[in-house]
Amino acid sequence: MTGADGPGASEAAAPSLQRSLGLFEATVYGVGLILGAGIYAILGEATALAGEAVALAFLVAAVVASFTGLSYAELASRFPKGEGDYVYVREAFASKRLAELTALLRVFVGAVSTAAVALAFAGYLSSFAPVPTVPAALALVAAASFVNYWGIEASARLNLALTAAEVAGLFVVVYVGWGTWGSVAVLDAPGGVPAVVEAAFLVFFAYLGFGSIVTVAEETTDPTRTIPRAIVLAIATTTVLYVAVALSAVGVVDWRVLGASSSPLALVAGTAAGRAAGSLVAAIALASTANTVLILLVSTSRLVYGVAKSEYRSLPTLFSRVHPDRRTPYAAIALVAGATVPFVLVGDLGAVAGVANAALLVVFVLVNAALLKLRYDRPDDRGGFTAPLTVGRVAPTALAGLLTAVALLVVYVGSAG
Repeated sequence: MTGADGPGASEAAAPSLQRSLGLFEATVYGVGLILGAGIYAILGEATALAGEAVALAFLVAAVVASFTGLSYAELASRFPKGEGDYVYVREAFASKRLAELTALLRVFVGAVSTAAVALAFAGYLSSFAPVPTVPAALALVAAASFVNYWGIEASARLNLALTAAEVAGLFVVVYVGWGTWGSVAVLDAPGGVPAVVEAAFLVFFAYLGFGSIVTVAEETTDPTRTIPRAIVLAIATTTVLYVAVALSAVGVVDWRVLGASSSPLALVAGTAAGRAAGSLVAAIALASTANTVLILLVSTSRLVYGVAKSEYRSLPTLFSRVHPDRRTPYAAIALVAGATVPFVLVGDLGAVAGVANAALLVVFVLVNAALLKLRYDRPDDRGGFTAPLTVGRVAPTALAGLLTAVALLVVYVGSAG
């Protein structure tokens, strides 16, 4: 990963990204990243493991996710830059190569995740109309990339609308099932505590979007304060939604039936309120997957843009260029869209997606380790947010995040083997 442009390239003369995201927009962006499409499918798999204790599994996963989320919040406050993970690792370990590896892992995860969700969108769409899967997925990537290029305000407005649709779908499930909460045996897991822990490991992947909120730091007003608050608010908001949805789901449908369903939320809505409600939730899954593709493309392209800056020279500075009118990193957007296409063409991404999840856990290990080292080496160099429960120079939440990320990685690799 070496720069291709000469030292004469002037970053100062180039237009900058447009700062137009406030706390509300950044939080909605984060909620959209975290909600994604996962909850519309993963709930069934988690319920098959945890039974009526699935809500507890979501809560445990949220606690585990919040450890690393707090590390991102503090690091984003110290370094409010769109290159996020790259700069955290580079600052902490003074290693350009390790930082570049972190960035490569992030871009790989972004491309694979975008392709996987685009294919899921095409799958949902085919249930409404006879469309070929791969061309439909490619069309979505192209359309979302165009919105990404057009401007961060356009992306934010569309994200707001689609996230509202996602949340509305979850509220439908909560509404039809909230009256059954009293009958749910929250502590009754068929496989006991190990089953809840295993389900929590699975559910953890429904929270992973929080790490990408930092990539819009340079398009956010007062990012030192706004980005950390957006991370915390996004995790808190989605946790409440996830737990409420899980309670309603197992309250309406027997956990064994729910655990065997590939479209669990549509099943819950259809069971409680009829076929029309089930179809509505299935349609909202389209909005959810489209939104996830958009924000994954935005976050990954901003990481590429940041790493390509002339101050780093870890990617050709071509990819740090900003369109003078649209104020978006058009070359980075094109690169990320192009990197996504081959994975869409693969079609079946099961094994590749597993590798991407493992790669992201490696990034989480590095990010938590970066905060621990920075706390020790530069204890007074802090931004506007500090992770809680500080003990001397140690951030216990970062230590917990490091240990849980390693544990998840070991469990994930072990299960894959």
